[in-house]
Amino acid sequence: MTESNQASLLLIGAGGHARVCLEALLDDPAVRVVGAVSRDGNAVPDLGVPMVGTDADLSAIAQRHHVSAGFIAIGDNAARAGAAARWAATGLPLVVAVSRFAMVSHSAVLELGSAVLPGGTVNAATRIGIGAIINTNASVDHDCEIGRFVHIAPGAALGGGVVVGDGAFIGLGSRVLPGITVGAGAVVGAGAVVVRDVPAGVVVTGCPARIVGSAT
Repeated sequence: MTESNQASLLLIGAGGHARVCLEALLDDPAVRVVGAVSRDGNAVPDLGVPMVGTDADLSAIAQRHHVSAGFIAIGDNAARAGAAARWAATGLPLVVAVSRFAMVSHSAVLELGSAVLPGGTVNAATRIGIGAIINTNASVDHDCEIGRFVHIAPGAALGGGVVVGDGAFIGLGSRVLPGITVGAGAVVGAGAVVVRDVPAGVVVTGCPARIVGSAT
């Protein structure tokens, strides 16, 4: 594919998570990443693309660099949602990032701005919402519904038919049993085993997972 046929993409975010997302984006021959922005204009060392400004002026940067799409590479759910809202003002789309080391069913749906990172698995008839992250070695089984700006952390595993509400965080190495609903904005702690529904906006930890506080 020639450069003229590639989408010119702006990476929004420049931390460690952005480095992982960038590698997934570079796996797509239809995408050319022209640069990155962050809140303060700084990046982790050797990010791999030039810094072109801050995310306070996305429209001007997109015009200056002839950008046709963007990707929000920020791990924090609220910050990612905020950046997506600022990007929406440009009128340009977000793309999906899928690592070549991920496995995504042909019947799964990945909405714009979502990411499936190395070792991530998304099985049949599952929907991944706008801006959601399926992180390294995370597994989402069949018929799941993952909401907007959710983060499924590295090594987490969701059984079939799990529903995860918008903005929820499923912690590193945790397990969610089949058919469970995790409410919007809830936090499942690292290593937790979720055996019953989790209300919106709470923090659960342990095995079996129990409510230990509020996520707000």
